[in-house]
Amino acid sequence: MKYLFFVIILCFLAPNNIIAQYYYNDIIAIEHSNQQQALFKQNKIKIVKAISKESDGSVIEDFVVEQRINEDASEIITYSKTSAGNKSTLKTFFANTKISKTDNQEDGVQTVTSYTYQSDGKLHTIESSTIDTFITTVSTETHIWLYNAHGSPEKMYKIKNTTDTITVNFVVDDKNLVVEEHWYRKGKNIESYFYYYNNQNLLTDIVRYNSRVKKMLPDFMYEYDTTGNLKKMIQVLAGGSNYNTWFYFYNAITGLKEKEVCYDKKKQLLGSIEYSYNN
Repeated sequence: MKYLFFVIILCFLAPNNIIAQYYYNDIIAIEHSNQQQALFKQNKIKIVKAISKESDGSVIEDFVVEQRINEDASEIITYSKTSAGNKSTLKTFFANTKISKTDNQEDGVQTVTSYTYQSDGKLHTIESSTIDTFITTVSTETHIWLYNAHGSPEKMYKIKNTTDTITVNFVVDDKNLVVEEHWYRKGKNIESYFYYYNNQNLLTDIVRYNSRVKKMLPDFMYEYDTTGNLKKMIQVLAGGSNYNTWFYFYNAITGLKEKEVCYDKKKQLLGSIEYSYNN
């Protein structure tokens, strides 16, 4: 169940902490965060609690994730605690319907991230600064996004500690959807991802070359319901042979997520998360 806890906490944390792909992290995941904030505001939600259950249905009492939302949903504070004693507090700020800043504090490490946007509303920069109070170190990371004439991502520069730069180039199709993501350091390709979509232009697969089996394999696969909500996600675990499958359930009236359930490759239930909301 440790894996399940880890994933659910990441989903509550800053969007750029979820997975490695930059297009997904910086563009798609941030848009999902903005949509979630809009749902909270629309439904006047003030408190969200995540209740974790074992495969036998018993509640795990020492796993806590709770969100508190202020009156206009411009600030969301997420508290989490695991059975191992790890605690974190994430403050997420929104302005003009978009995420503008996060401040995450966990076990003596503070990470502050700021987001800026172009005049057309597209993401321009993400700037993060991480301070480890135990060993008094500071690290920074900046993402600078550039777009083509049609408004699709064309290039992103990831600059770590002002010196280490990775250039990320994007390829788009005739619909201006991102279909390829290529990372370069000092002119050498170090990683590539490929994106696939359904007829509604919703992302269905994130694929990359697996060196162990020497072929292209998906990292993530997605399915959606008739309203466009994510209803199923398959995540391939490290090594490419095992995977977990998540199913998501929503309230038909509010659109808020009610439950998510996780199964392993053998279709054995690993556990579930149920959400409660107060306004």
